Amino acid sequence: MEDTKQCPHCGEEIKEIARICRYCHSELKVEAKYKQGKLITVRLKSGEKIYFGDIFLPEYVLRVSDVINDSRHFIILSNACEETRVRDVPIGFLAINKNLTEWIELKNPASEEQPVEDTETARKFIYSDHLSEWSK
Repeated sequence: MEDTKQCPHCGEEIKEIARICRYCHSELKVEAKYKQGKLITVRLKSGEKIYFGDIFLPEYVLRVSDVINDSRHFIILSNACEETRVRDVPIGFLAINKNLTEWIELKNPASEEQPVEDTETARKFIYSDHLSEWSK
């Protein structure tokens, strides 16, 4: 008889070595390279608005530009805010079309990077292994 465990999503009894729950089809094991990384705060201008927020930089990616110049059409910001003249307006999650982005700058120096080891947070920002031709 094989060892079993409880699915963290639906509570059903599943095999210990399972990668996907057979009942709720949730992914149980996220590869180690997706679990760790850094949140890098950036500031960017898109159209007439200026935003700032965090971009997830996986551990296996060397530069923020590798994430920005990859094949996806959007830049994903978490903890995003819109800068206005009066005050910053919190937005939360924001996906910005790369073609509409005029400029991007790093908002915090490398010494203030925030490590991310929480699986749930990292799972929201999974990036593919594909890097653009410019970053190779």
